[in-house]
Amino acid sequence: MPPQPKPRLHALDTIRIRISFADGGALRVEAIVDYGPLKVPLMSLAGAKDSMTDKEGRVHEADRDWDVEGEARIFLAHAYPLIPTDESHSFRVPADELYAFSKDVLSELEYQYTVEADSGVLEKLAVRRLSISPEIGISSSRTGWFDFSVAWHCKEVDIDTKELLDAVSSGRPFVRTNDGALVEYENTEELERLAEFLNRAEQKDDGSFSGRLFDAPEMQILLERIQSSRMETTDAAFRQFLTEAQAGKPIEPIEPPKHLESILRSYQVDGMSWIAFLRKYGFGGILADDMGLGKTLQVLAFFAATRKAGDTPDLVVCPKTLTLTWAEETSKYLPGLRVLVIEGTAEDREKQIRSINDYDLVITTYPSLQRDLPHYLDWGKSFRSCIIDEAQYIKNSATATAKSVKLIPADFRLALTGTPLENGVHELWSIYDFLMPGFLGTTSDFRKRYERPIKDRQDQGALDRLRTRIRPFMLRRTKAALLKDLPPKIEQTMHAPLTPEQLVVYTRTLEQVRENVMKAVAEKGFAQSRIEILTALMKLRRICDHPALVDPRLPRTEDLSGKMGLALELVRQAVEGGHKVLLFSQFTGMLDLLRTALDEMGIGHATIEGKTRDREAEIKKFSKDPNTPIFLLSLRAGGTGLTLVEADTVILFDPWWNPMVEAQAMDRAHRIGQTKSVNVYKLVTKGSVEEKVMELQVRKKQLFDALIQESETDLSALTWEDVQGLLS
Repeated sequence: MPPQPKPRLHALDTIRIRISFADGGALRVEAIVDYGPLKVPLMSLAGAKDSMTDKEGRVHEADRDWDVEGEARIFLAHAYPLIPTDESHSFRVPADELYAFSKDVLSELEYQYTVEADSGVLEKLAVRRLSISPEIGISSSRTGWFDFSVAWHCKEVDIDTKELLDAVSSGRPFVRTNDGALVEYENTEELERLAEFLNRAEQKDDGSFSGRLFDAPEMQILLERIQSSRMETTDAAFRQFLTEAQAGKPIEPIEPPKHLESILRSYQVDGMSWIAFLRKYGFGGILADDMGLGKTLQVLAFFAATRKAGDTPDLVVCPKTLTLTWAEETSKYLPGLRVLVIEGTAEDREKQIRSINDYDLVITTYPSLQRDLPHYLDWGKSFRSCIIDEAQYIKNSATATAKSVKLIPADFRLALTGTPLENGVHELWSIYDFLMPGFLGTTSDFRKRYERPIKDRQDQGALDRLRTRIRPFMLRRTKAALLKDLPPKIEQTMHAPLTPEQLVVYTRTLEQVRENVMKAVAEKGFAQSRIEILTALMKLRRICDHPALVDPRLPRTEDLSGKMGLALELVRQAVEGGHKVLLFSQFTGMLDLLRTALDEMGIGHATIEGKTRDREAEIKKFSKDPNTPIFLLSLRAGGTGLTLVEADTVILFDPWWNPMVEAQAMDRAHRIGQTKSVNVYKLVTKGSVEEKVMELQVRKKQLFDALIQESETDLSALTWEDVQGLLS
């Protein structure tokens, strides 16, 4: 028998990767090794598949390169999301992992091996980066609600709404189109905001949505930011609503009362129309005009323009110091309006409340409302409107004041404040919870979506989202923009040195309170040591005003306080120049010291502080008496609700944490009716905690500007590091 020819051995030529679709949209990935004419499954055992006999009877065998095959097997087995199967050469990719395979594995396979695929497979695995656009169809609207559908497109390819919302909500950066293609969406931020909006809406069984009408302006703004998005509506009333929401006033203008036409400025007519727009659609809003722009007059004009015979009364809730102002302004501008001021004993107030059907306007205070709430509820009717003045009184939702105001039945609600937030965006939640419950979600929703990102991370995106949400429902105008004819306000910070006596008391007290605060924080933690921190800081600030405020044994003269001496010198100069002066301090004890000094100098003065009983007599004394050039005011009691344009000089004796409170104080003089430049002097004790307070003021102002006036800024909140800095 002739000897058999030796088999022809073939070295490894290439490794081919075959890709095909399996059941359920998964992928089957097979690795085949070419040894000449032999096609051998990767890492298959030696046998029939690695040898063959050709037509001429020659035997071909694979010269297996187990090292290379083993390396390929290890690579494929560890290449997520490939899943090994029972066959050593075969792998599976689940349908929901095609994106990861395409992005992370396919290109590497194509680089190292020869890739083959069934027809259409690679096209389906190609990841395109595209913008996705929504098409909103508004089908109908009804009181407080509107119905709409959403269709999503990219390059004329449709995407299922649930697919997109699931992707965006879970952070998945891609979607599958209705024809199975993979799309990586590039307009991520816009889609995230729109998805958040849709998640707040109610989804129906047919896939369409119902939204609250107060959400529609935000939806329109979001759509405007997405290229090629469209909104189509078959609902004429909804189209009119969007037009009016964008303009901030009804298409049919609200005519101001004839007798007010010559009094109202154009921006005040716009404000009146904006209030009417809110009421028309059942919204609430914040009239947040700068102090001195006439918010009260705008509300009174709204009353006069919209009240009809048979309407229930309007209700104004305000601080006690403003009840007389509201009554007098109403009498002045709307003399025909029947006004009831709720005041007196509990029996008096109950009797007055029983008679409110006989009046057009009811005025009460926050404390009285809280005590009288059961009587209002027993009334059994709703006020035509509930207007809260100085709305920051309800900024803390946990207080009894805020809770009682929110229980008052009213068909329309409006908040007035020049400082819609004093310490943080969380204050907005409580005010809007009064105006439109649910508008900013629950407290936990608001904290997660806005407050924490803004406060903890200075998240400008969260700030922008909040600004977009509230923009249609807050009207904010500034004096600088509107009152071109208003004389300038000139602010100047003046530093006073610590006198030797002050320095001794200040240094000794600083060491003592620093030790107390550090001990309290160490034992209870920063959050639980607020009282100790506040007490320490207030003690240091009192010493900056005058050391006798913390040590009554010391003389109460100006020689012991650098700041008191500076303030009295400014007063002397102002009086000699024929000026009238408003002097504000947070500490009534300091006002007592100044009052004594003014008496000794023979300078007449008036005073408003918390214990003042007849405010109007004091105001009249300052306004009318040329021998009373100085008005001493506590920052809280005299900082709001007063119009004192007779004064053209303002002295802020001690800096307050919140610059908006100071702004309210100085704007008692710098407002409509002022004909002279207003000079504002901020007194600060050099080398003391007051200088650090001024630094904190900048942060408060930045937060206010960022939200209300749309400036990009740092939004840091007060931290333990800040407190340590104050006590350094």
